[in-house]
Amino acid sequence: MKKKNYKISILITNFNKFKFIKKTILSAMNQKYKNYEIIIFDDCSTDRSIKIIQEFKKFKKIKTIINKKKKFKSAALNQINGVLQGFKKSKGDIICLLDGDDYFHPKKLIKINKYFLNNKSVKSVFNFPK
Repeated sequence: MKKKNYKISILITNFNKFKFIKKTILSAMNQKYKNYEIIIFDDCSTDRSIKIIQEFKKFKKIKTIINKKKKFKSAALNQINGVLQGFKKSKGDIICLLDGDDYFHPKKLIKINKYFLNNKSVKSVFNFPK
């Protein structure tokens, strides 16, 4: 049986993380694994985050969602809303979540793809940041 390379969607949620968001996006873009898309959800940032995010709109692997109005009073619920909006736009077989101030190792998607190829019955995995 021929192995498959899954399409992986990376959902980045952001709120006022301008100090980190560029490095976060670059860590997603610089994956050794190439069958991926990036969906960035910005939740009404008031810092320079949106300007930085818009610099990446020209890349075809990146889709952006700029939220104009907060849906909830709770930060946690707003982040969940961002993830849900990203899910709606995603085309991936596998979904990875990435906060606007975190980073991916360049081989993360290779490892994830390999893990799911070798563990067909597994439906989800998670890891703790280092």
